[in-house]
Amino acid sequence: MAKQTNEQIEASINDSTHALIAFRKDWTVDAVASALALARLLETRGKKVDVIADDFKPSRQVSFLPTIESIAAEFNRLRKFVISLDVSKAPIDELTYDLVENQLNIHITPKTGQFHPSNVLSRAADYKYDLIFTVGTPDLGSLGRLFSEHSELFYHCPIINIDHDAQNENYGNVNVVDITATSTAEIVHHLLAKNDRPNEDVATMLLTGIIASTRSFRTAQVTPRTLDTAAELVAAGARRDEIVQNLYKTRSLATLKLWGRALARLKYDPEIKMVWSLLVRQDFIHTSSNEECLPEVMDELMVSAPEAEITALIYERDAEGSAPASVCAIVSSERHADALGLVSDLQPEGHRQLARICFLTGDIQQAEQAVLTSIRKSLGKTKQPEFISRINRLTATTTVEKDKPDTASVILGSVGLVEQKNTETPPMVNGNGADKTEQPISLLTKIADGLSLNELTDSNIIRIKSDGQPDVRRSNTSRAPK
Repeated sequence: MAKQTNEQIEASINDSTHALIAFRKDWTVDAVASALALARLLETRGKKVDVIADDFKPSRQVSFLPTIESIAAEFNRLRKFVISLDVSKAPIDELTYDLVENQLNIHITPKTGQFHPSNVLSRAADYKYDLIFTVGTPDLGSLGRLFSEHSELFYHCPIINIDHDAQNENYGNVNVVDITATSTAEIVHHLLAKNDRPNEDVATMLLTGIIASTRSFRTAQVTPRTLDTAAELVAAGARRDEIVQNLYKTRSLATLKLWGRALARLKYDPEIKMVWSLLVRQDFIHTSSNEECLPEVMDELMVSAPEAEITALIYERDAEGSAPASVCAIVSSERHADALGLVSDLQPEGHRQLARICFLTGDIQQAEQAVLTSIRKSLGKTKQPEFISRINRLTATTTVEKDKPDTASVILGSVGLVEQKNTETPPMVNGNGADKTEQPISLLTKIADGLSLNELTDSNIIRIKSDGQPDVRRSNTSRAPK
């Protein structure tokens, strides 16, 4: 980072009294953790700090972070409204007010003389913020209503823009955009924390951002600097076990059930190294889950298929408020530089790690085809994918055990080597139909226990319980020493 940039940031902080830290409405764990850490670091310098994100509601994944409750969902008391009265010729004797039908009436009685309308002036006072930090926010528009309804604030105050996204528009007065960093938290650490010696809470926040952004150091973007930063934070007292437990090892029962249904329909295209699955309305109803569970389901799908570089979930979404019912898709990219770029012709929202698309017309199969076509086009793969006409190595047919109606056993043979002429669509329910466990289902790809996408054999047994959860194990034969 250039010395001049550091000096500008230090000067801006020293000259400020009340700072705003804002991040995008479609936030990431990295953005939340970085914002909280930055707030703590500024508070240790005696600054007033507010952290705000449009309509922010903390998910279970970030609820363990210290001071998470301090993040506001909207501006509060952004600026005062000032009414000025010239009293040079008429001193005040009495002042009262009342509120009638949402109208404030101010009553002023002079000691001598009288007041005239020309004696009264009104104006909006200065904003209470004199410095703005944005973290993990590629453009001001992604701040949502914070910017759209209060754009004057962002043009009035100096902005320090901190991000690691190559798509960042460098809109700040000072831009700290380091595309070699794996996370915004890594940048915040090198920007301020190294000089301010973070305590255990701040170190935990920053390490949370790094672990979340690198999927616990499993992405290809991890650098020696990333590992050095993580080591420094652990040495400063970062609670790594607590972070991993909350990010990856705590799943609600509803999320696990929904994950099971997604696994049961998982598909794989080896040419573009992509796994994806479909979820319909009945899946959410039967598992008592909702859309908030989907990010965790995506995380589990990515862990379940390490060979895949692209992961997608396509799901039916109910009408909510003024928003009509639709079919939406979430696309994540592990190694490709930009998930948004993979589906750019579908007008996605999100960020380079996660893109979201919603289709207001068409059914879930049409949405699936649109997403696949867009991704293949972006990757220069225009040939019709093989999985449409031929079963691939990751699908099989369910055999329902008649003596155990609650368990469906799937035995994997050498599938993918011969044509599958009678393959049916995985069990999905559109509309109000009922789910049927007797139908064939597509099988999960990567199984716990290290099962490879390309190593499925007839000794690998996978059971799908009636509640939709997979019970995955290797047979005794597969465990036997060769």
